[in-house]
Amino acid sequence: MTGMQIPDFELYTPGLEAGWRKTRSEMALDNPHVKVERAHFITPNRSAEVPWMVVQRKAAVAVAPVLEDGRFVMVHQERLPVMQTMWEFPAGQIDTEVTRESIIHTVVNELREECGCVIDPDGGTLQPLGWYFPSQGFTDEIVYLFTAKPVCVVSRPQPDGSEHISDVRFVSAGELRGMIAANAITNALTLALYARIAAQGLAAAGGMAE
Repeated sequence: MTGMQIPDFELYTPGLEAGWRKTRSEMALDNPHVKVERAHFITPNRSAEVPWMVVQRKAAVAVAPVLEDGRFVMVHQERLPVMQTMWEFPAGQIDTEVTRESIIHTVVNELREECGCVIDPDGGTLQPLGWYFPSQGFTDEIVYLFTAKPVCVVSRPQPDGSEHISDVRFVSAGELRGMIAANAITNALTLALYARIAAQGLAAAGGMAE
């Protein structure tokens, strides 16, 4: 982070769309990882209050690290709920109040912890790509998306005690597309982040190797 300017980007604010209102709620579960809320909503297109169970989770980040030669850095991470080790872009939850500074701090930490990378101090950039909702039907979780380029590999991954990363892999844009097409990548954060990269033409325009 030293010497790198924090980019300006929009933060998501819930409830800005006209016609929405949460009328009442109660907590069914409250622990350090998730909260489950029984809530009632007024919506723009329904005449009666709508009850809904909402799982609240911390906001998170996902970042696509790109090496000087254009290859993406991916990690092979165990995911306990689905009992599978998955190829993913580095990602992690924001443990403090969500601000631009805390989002960028989390991105930089996840790069170092999950794939042993730092943003090149001589001209490296962190580009915001908006956000997405991983499963908007039951949770309010939001994930902010970024690319970091170029990055330098400076160490082995150093995941926290609850995580296990078995491998780090460098893949070209063409190889990544092939993994997605072959259903070798099935996690939402990697699919969403690559979709945003491809939609903005960054995979071609940013010198990312095929």
